Amino acid sequence: MATTRDRLDELTRSGRDLDDRELLALEDAWVAPQARSRPAARTAQRSVAAAGARLARRLEEPITTRWAGIGAVAWVVLLAVGIAVEPPPTNPNAVDPWFVSALGTILLVALLTTFAGFCLRRRWSLAASLVAAGLLVLSTVMCPVSGHHTGVGAWWVIQLSCGLGLVAASTLGLQRTAPRSAR
Repeated sequence: MATTRDRLDELTRSGRDLDDRELLALEDAWVAPQARSRPAARTAQRSVAAAGARLARRLEEPITTRWAGIGAVAWVVLLAVGIAVEPPPTNPNAVDPWFVSALGTILLVALLTTFAGFCLRRRWSLAASLVAAGLLVLSTVMCPVSGHHTGVGAWWVIQLSCGLGLVAASTLGLQRTAPRSAR
């Protein structure tokens, strides 16, 4: 007569370990047929998901008060200079094309996100700053194209330099504020 103890010993007795080929064969038996035909896609999806999780953790890392201050001061000063040197528009009564309005709205949201991140001292604020600075450079380049200003002059070079300076400051801040684990 088999006792419970004998039965438990039988169930927990370890057999031989499976090698990789046997494990893969078992996995293939349980995987749905359509997923079985795309193992590279599954692996790519897993690696993309893992990279996204690592990026999210890195962007949540805190930054120093110094870098938050550098970013905020750079935005205030360089944006003020860029606005100050811009001449009046060629036709002040002209309606801006939809893409100019959309670009301005996205830039404003990115800028507000940047300053919120600087207040919270999070690394994602520098990423938002980089996005906003890129949009600022794009809007500076598109200004003569959209018809807002007809000519390119010294004001345009100064404004473009301010935007590129913000791109450089944001990139440098992202590099210098690498998470503790990456140092």
